[in-house]
Amino acid sequence: MVSVNKYHLVIRLASCLLIYCSCKESYMPPAVKNNPGFLVVDGLLTSAPDSTYITLTRTRNISDSSPAPAETHALVTIESESAGTEVLLEIRPGIYGSLLLPDSSKKYRLNIITASGEKYQSDFVPFKITPAIDSLNWTEDSSQVAIRVSSYDPSGNTQYYRWAYEEAWKYHTYYQTNFNYINDTPVVRGRSNLIYYCWSNSNSADIQVGSTSGLSQDLISNIVFHHVSKQTEKIFLEYSILAKQYALTKDQFEYWTNLKKTTEDLGTLFDAQPAQSGGNIHCISNPSETVLGWVGASSITRKRLFITRQDLSSYGYSPYFLPCQLSPELVQVINPNDKELARQYLETPNHLFTFLYEANGGYYIAPNFCADCREHGGTTTKPDFWR
Repeated sequence: MVSVNKYHLVIRLASCLLIYCSCKESYMPPAVKNNPGFLVVDGLLTSAPDSTYITLTRTRNISDSSPAPAETHALVTIESESAGTEVLLEIRPGIYGSLLLPDSSKKYRLNIITASGEKYQSDFVPFKITPAIDSLNWTEDSSQVAIRVSSYDPSGNTQYYRWAYEEAWKYHTYYQTNFNYINDTPVVRGRSNLIYYCWSNSNSADIQVGSTSGLSQDLISNIVFHHVSKQTEKIFLEYSILAKQYALTKDQFEYWTNLKKTTEDLGTLFDAQPAQSGGNIHCISNPSETVLGWVGASSITRKRLFITRQDLSSYGYSPYFLPCQLSPELVQVINPNDKELARQYLETPNHLFTFLYEANGGYYIAPNFCADCREHGGTTTKPDFWR
């Protein structure tokens, strides 16, 4: 699902449209100075074994770079049209979830009562069954890799689709380090403590939708829903992407399409306005209050793809550890008996700590970012799905 930050961007854009520059001074509208505090609802009602998660936050000032404030201690329930309800528990601040077993023959809506007593409600939405992803493949050109998805609904009931992804990649640092320094003594790290290889990950940062409503068949054929630049480290060693597919209603598709235009087509003041992307959630205790977001309901289908550097015809990435490779003076050789000198290096913040064995009995001490892949933001924990 799209990041909650997309909704905050909509509010920021709405404010930016009111700002204009003159030769004397700039106008700062009240929306910039005053936090509108609109409720943002981000989530999908889905079926087990997936969990339903609803995230509630409030919008903030355009000048405020702090995280969006979470709407905590709310009562969040899912109501079926047959009047049955189920409570979503607050798993983390502002995040409410549960395992649900929705029925595709019924409609559902979300009810929210905040800690301050405000009441919100979504429209009733049908629970849609998402067809399987038939294939997930890729093509390349000189600058990027295009990830493509295909799907088919022989019943013709889907017609409107959305895709999201979770991507992960393996990378390494420059120096292979086999030693650590514990209690003034170099010790072998052991295979479980090596810090040469790491894994990083990220989730969808954009909106990708598609429709077959104008086609003779409900067939998605090799649609590109994500690009991976060859200027990044992602496929320098090995890359994996998990594609997630959602079935949409027509009005939900239109909402996501308008939101995509609002957040991505930033050309002029006359582009699509945020007001055109009205959601399906309303404040029933104050009907004039603006609420952002759309609650849909569908199952999720998935497919995973792996790509390695050897699979590609070309690649243009300059490794982050290039300074280590070009500047051998960053590495010092220290006799293990010179404990005071070793301690001086080790106590330098974020600089030196890693030892490499040398035949003459000394050890190389290298900067952290040259020998510890975790310094680049990843983790040494191999993902469970990694092949």
